[in-house]
Amino acid sequence: MRNTLYISAIFALLLNMVGCTSNFDSENTDPYGVTEEQAAIDFVNIGGYLTTMQKYIYNVTTGLQTEQNLTGDAFAQYMVPPTPFQSNRNNVTYNFVWYSQQWDITYSNEMSNLSLIVNKYNVDTEYPNFYAWGQVLKIFAMQRVTDNYGPIIYSDYGAESAPYSYDSQKDVYYAFFDELDAAIDTLTTYADAGSTAFEKFDAAYGGDVAEWVKAANSLRLRLAMRLANVDPTKAQEEAEAAISQEYGVMETNDDNFMVDLGSSVHPLWYFSDSWSDCRMCATVESIMGGYSDPRLPMYFETATDGDLADGTYKGIRQGIAIDSKSTYVDFSGISSTITGSTTAQIMTAAEVSFLRAEGSLRGWSMGDLSAEEYYNQGIQQSFEQYGLSSYSTYEDDETSTFADYVDPKNSDNSFSASSDITIKWDASESNERNLERIITQKWIALFPDGQEAWSEFRRTGYPKLLPVVVNYSSGKISTDEFVRRTPYPDAEYTSDAEGVAGGVTLLGGVDTGGTRVWWDTGTGTNF
Repeated sequence: MRNTLYISAIFALLLNMVGCTSNFDSENTDPYGVTEEQAAIDFVNIGGYLTTMQKYIYNVTTGLQTEQNLTGDAFAQYMVPPTPFQSNRNNVTYNFVWYSQQWDITYSNEMSNLSLIVNKYNVDTEYPNFYAWGQVLKIFAMQRVTDNYGPIIYSDYGAESAPYSYDSQKDVYYAFFDELDAAIDTLTTYADAGSTAFEKFDAAYGGDVAEWVKAANSLRLRLAMRLANVDPTKAQEEAEAAISQEYGVMETNDDNFMVDLGSSVHPLWYFSDSWSDCRMCATVESIMGGYSDPRLPMYFETATDGDLADGTYKGIRQGIAIDSKSTYVDFSGISSTITGSTTAQIMTAAEVSFLRAEGSLRGWSMGDLSAEEYYNQGIQQSFEQYGLSSYSTYEDDETSTFADYVDPKNSDNSFSASSDITIKWDASESNERNLERIITQKWIALFPDGQEAWSEFRRTGYPKLLPVVVNYSSGKISTDEFVRRTPYPDAEYTSDAEGVAGGVTLLGGVDTGGTRVWWDTGTGTNF
């Protein structure tokens, strides 16, 4: 499988591990250099690859723009560009022009890195703790790929030559669960023993293996919930296994999976501050503005447009006609709280609490709290993540709803509030209505990870987003049903035509953004 995809990344990493030299082979034989045997003493020969894997789950480079910011972030209606890329015919208006980066970057930095250290160092048998850790990291990343595309190359990865067979999304998810089960067992053994082997390479938890067990269990819970509508028995089984495991799931913000960026700048700084290509979506203004949500200033800056009053938060509706970048560029950019962060968010305790709230609502064994209590706990944890303490007033608000939106530049883009859902839990209402509360608050708490928020919107239909005004998909994507997936990269059709044809067959529809993935049932109800 395409070894050339990762040669450059691996080569750069090897240089860092063995010293600054342009000749890796001579360095390995240099008596004054670091030999393989010496590197193995402190796991340097394998650990660096896992550091890289952490940093490409949520791509910490500017490649994130086409990998996620102009796909998942836009489709979740978190952030949209004021820039009319490609004469305004781009992903945001349903004319896909960026759809390969999630595939290419993740395979070349996740699947290939783990495969390399298995093949070169027998890490699966010689270093079972590192292999288990690598499996968890791989699944965190590949979950995003299959959720984007549907069927993917997974069990056949590493085959010598094409065709590379695709697995159905169901088979991929079931493989995830099996691999997590084994990895969690292995990591638990090392956590019980107080292992510190990961310490030099861990950009999230400083080598605390117990925290990695919690992260793996939390991931298992996330994956389980994704199956709630399409495979409910399996979903409940895996969710309850995650909760009941010895180390449990993320419980506090100290457990959050946040990757240290080191000396790097958060990629969203480039898109928003440096390039001015990313602004708040109008849907955020409607939802968080309508709720007078104290997290809004944590996420976005006030607008600087001269037509707006001072202190105004103003977003751009997704999928509109934009003639010039100057029209909307002075609407709200991303807050320095986000762009100046030294960490990249992968998963948080707040998300886990909302997952447990939904599980409890479905009658699953999620712990000692009720659905309402987990829901309120999720709000509290999200507030506390940003140093806010006013969550009790917020969660008791039973009157605030989404707000109407007015586009001061073009009234054709204005809209009425898409939902009247309130914040305060209401036990007298239906499960469907309270699920809308859970997912709406989860959508707020997941920011800035639009990839996960978009997946949850596709699964549940919440929060109630706004259809695009301009749809350039030529009928491939329904305006009313929204974009459902990302098409396969063009390179797959030239390098693995037989394999991708099998993937499309497994998808069960045409390879467009309008075809639903396996867990996206499209039934319109969640109970």
